[in-house]
Amino acid sequence: MSINRFLLIKPWGYSIWADVDHVVGQLLIAEITDRTPIVYWGMDSLYSESVTKNSFELFFEPINEHMPHEAVRSDFTYYPPIWTSHTVLMEDPDKLKWEDRDLQDMIATDANVLVSDVYYHVGAIAPWIPDRHPLFGKTPHQIYRYLFDKYIKIQPSILDEAKQFVYENPQFRDEKPILGVHIRANGLVSEIGQIYNINDYYHPNIWSFMSNFECRHLFLITDHYKFVRQFQKIYDKYETLIVSESRKAFFRGRIHPNRSNYPNQRHKGIELIKDTSDIIKDTYLAVQCDYFIGNGYSSLSNTVLRMKDWPEKNIKLLY
Repeated sequence: MSINRFLLIKPWGYSIWADVDHVVGQLLIAEITDRTPIVYWGMDSLYSESVTKNSFELFFEPINEHMPHEAVRSDFTYYPPIWTSHTVLMEDPDKLKWEDRDLQDMIATDANVLVSDVYYHVGAIAPWIPDRHPLFGKTPHQIYRYLFDKYIKIQPSILDEAKQFVYENPQFRDEKPILGVHIRANGLVSEIGQIYNINDYYHPNIWSFMSNFECRHLFLITDHYKFVRQFQKIYDKYETLIVSESRKAFFRGRIHPNRSNYPNQRHKGIELIKDTSDIIKDTYLAVQCDYFIGNGYSSLSNTVLRMKDWPEKNIKLLY
């Protein structure tokens, strides 16, 4: 990486895996533009505990040894031009206006520090990959696999919790194969003038996987207890169901980080950190399954797809 060329990656501000998707895309930009990436989830992060804490590192190991303060120098130039050395670690409350955040301009800028706080999908960034780069000509999925393997390392404390879950549920370890299933409370999809509930398609696909691949257990990840009860009613009689122990509460969307009155203190701070650690743990456990069915519109389900080289027949995302 070139000296004094940084890409400061701030939070996008949505669910944990949506924010990681944002980080991964920006890491691709860092490789394309020969910039040193610095991931910094500061006080504008949903998970911030203090001004000194980088919330990204609550959940993931640092991507490199570089620190946010390295991007703060009075002689540095910044892009977008709203940033200065005095403000670069703060939040831009107007970022959703997308001013000076055109992807082509972000890639082309010669500023010392490029600041990214808006989301671009890897597929949108891929056309700028130079032919000298090992990802040139790869599909978006292949790019995601490369970047996840290279950069996204779950904190050992969360991995230890996953190991504890397996220890307490030995059938998860000893009675294979296992089908992982991720189902969301909100399954409504509006597409091409039609509205349908994607959740209506789960059980036929589950029965197909259980029958065709002789799955002995079903590991359920969900954000609502109604699905726990529904799945228990259907699958418990076969003694196949394993339910993740995380809190069943769905993410309600971005809450402005400067609000001080958070509903039930769940949208920011300690409880959300615990819930989010559980989501990451569940995602990791889903990756350990032999088969997986998920929601193609869900960042969690897509992360399960991107964290492992799945045989094509072993995974299905519903659309």
